Amino acid sequence: MDGSPAAGFRLRPWWLLAVALVTVGQARLAVHLFGSAEGIADSRPLVGGRHPLHLYHGFLGAATFHDRSATACYDPDFQAGYPKTPVFDGGSRPAELFLTLAGGGYDPAAYKRGLYVVCALAPLAFVVAARGLGLSAAGSCLAGALGCVVWWSPPVRAMLDAGDLDLLLAGLMALAYAGALSRYATEPGPVSWLLMAVVLVVGWYAHPVVWLGLVPVGAAYYVITAPRHGLAWHLGLIGSGVAGLALNLWWLTDWLKFWWLRQPSADDFAPLPAVGSLVGGPGDFTAILGPGLIGWALLAAGVGGLVSMARAGLRTEAGLVVAVGGLAALVARLGATWPTFQAVAADRAAPFAVAALAVPAAWLAARWVERATVGPAAAWAACGLPLVLGWAPLAAGLGLNLTPLPRGLTHEQEQLVAALRQHTTPEARVLIEEPAPSRPGWNWTALLPVLTDRAYLGGLDPDACVEHSFCGMRDGRLNGRAFDDWTPFERSEFCRRYNVGWVVCRSPEAVGWWSRDPSAKEVGRFRDGDEVVLFELARPRSFVLTGKATWERADRRKVVLADVVPNEAGEVVLSLHYQPGVRVSPTKVVMVEGDKDLFDPIPMVKLRTAGPVSRVTLTWENP
Repeated sequence: MDGSPAAGFRLRPWWLLAVALVTVGQARLAVHLFGSAEGIADSRPLVGGRHPLHLYHGFLGAATFHDRSATACYDPDFQAGYPKTPVFDGGSRPAELFLTLAGGGYDPAAYKRGLYVVCALAPLAFVVAARGLGLSAAGSCLAGALGCVVWWSPPVRAMLDAGDLDLLLAGLMALAYAGALSRYATEPGPVSWLLMAVVLVVGWYAHPVVWLGLVPVGAAYYVITAPRHGLAWHLGLIGSGVAGLALNLWWLTDWLKFWWLRQPSADDFAPLPAVGSLVGGPGDFTAILGPGLIGWALLAAGVGGLVSMARAGLRTEAGLVVAVGGLAALVARLGATWPTFQAVAADRAAPFAVAALAVPAAWLAARWVERATVGPAAAWAACGLPLVLGWAPLAAGLGLNLTPLPRGLTHEQEQLVAALRQHTTPEARVLIEEPAPSRPGWNWTALLPVLTDRAYLGGLDPDACVEHSFCGMRDGRLNGRAFDDWTPFERSEFCRRYNVGWVVCRSPEAVGWWSRDPSAKEVGRFRDGDEVVLFELARPRSFVLTGKATWERADRRKVVLADVVPNEAGEVVLSLHYQPGVRVSPTKVVMVEGDKDLFDPIPMVKLRTAGPVSRVTLTWENP
């Protein structure tokens, strides 16, 4: 056994059974995330982290894709209308794919099936990387087994809990890309090219920022290996990159087009951290490697494996591993010390630095396997360990966190949903106070439009990176202003402009403030962890602020008004945020523009018409 291609799966196909063994074991471990196999297939949504947000936006994107082969749409059911784009939220792309394949409807089971498949096949990315970087068949199998260890480590589990599937998928593809790129350099051919192209397509789709970060690594590797190859190789390498981008242009153009929607912040221009702060101390690297011994053991074995690879003549391959892992570590440190990267939680790149070490660690283990009498048996035992962990309580003894992800609404939340359906109507919006994102299950309210068929102000994602997230009530503030700074008239005007008919309060401060509103009547008290109070506001309810019209329909496809009558100035103002690109029909008699307000950074929709119009349709098809 050695690191040459001759030691690969084609000459030693029985090691493919070891790959299958690792994959089956990982698949069995992944079942624990859902409690049971039935938990994957049932209709209960995942309610932890941002899984509900990704499911909701995945549903909007998949349904829109089935309508017109695009995923960007205008959602009037939150924030008085906002554009759902690849910028917000990018983490919903895997959900969009899963739900699109399932037919484009709201389907929590399809989302869970997709998450399960990604988890189950994760070790294959390590196998592909290891084989491409020159490891033997046995070494590649061991890399897959180590990939299982990395996948169930606390840092990766934290990302699964948070709903960062897009970043996890991009990380797996980045690791596989290192192997695919190396294989194309050492064994150029149609199979190597196709493998690299597939990895690029999936990688760009999962997370374009990750892939942009890998461009310098790929460029440096190209400069080193290019002199060894002819024109066909160069054209093939360029072609794979073009294929990866071309098959993602249908949504990447939207990603670039709507990047300006990202809420500006002073942190965007923060100076780089000092070198000493960036390097940090031992405690900072402990954070990257994760708690426990897994990260440190992989670091020790990985460093030894890198030295061994270099001594065996795989210096370029070892350098590629160092580049990928070092880049991940650098991004993680920037995410911990630089406000610009902190805003996008770049510290989540830490597990990928550890994952890159799995390949040289597997190389080192494979060198022992080829020399020891019991080596092959030990390698097979290592490949079978994930299967053993999946069927026995041994996983808990080794510190693996296989606690199921939270699924389905609690009984208290179901009671609140039932009350919202019973005591509210589609005639007005529900203002909902948002809990702290650190509270378990805080983001379940993102599913409320699907569960209740009502429109909401707040409850989507208070940490969204778009300016529409300013709308809402949180931390003793309404739309960013402290309760005490609002006059009774301003509060009444707020409710009129946003057409608020009901208020859901979670804190004593909000309950006390709305109790002092003469128009507020308490409907009931419920529970969602803490006490929740529902108020009904005795005020006129209408989405038409100026002029007259009948509000017939408002969804991601269109807003339809009937019997439109303007005021004396020929205007009809709607309680709906204006978005550039909104189109109005009939265009011959109606014009659409924004109606600005001093306390609202986003204008409302204003229609201009010389006289009554029987029917007006507004659409936003991402022009």
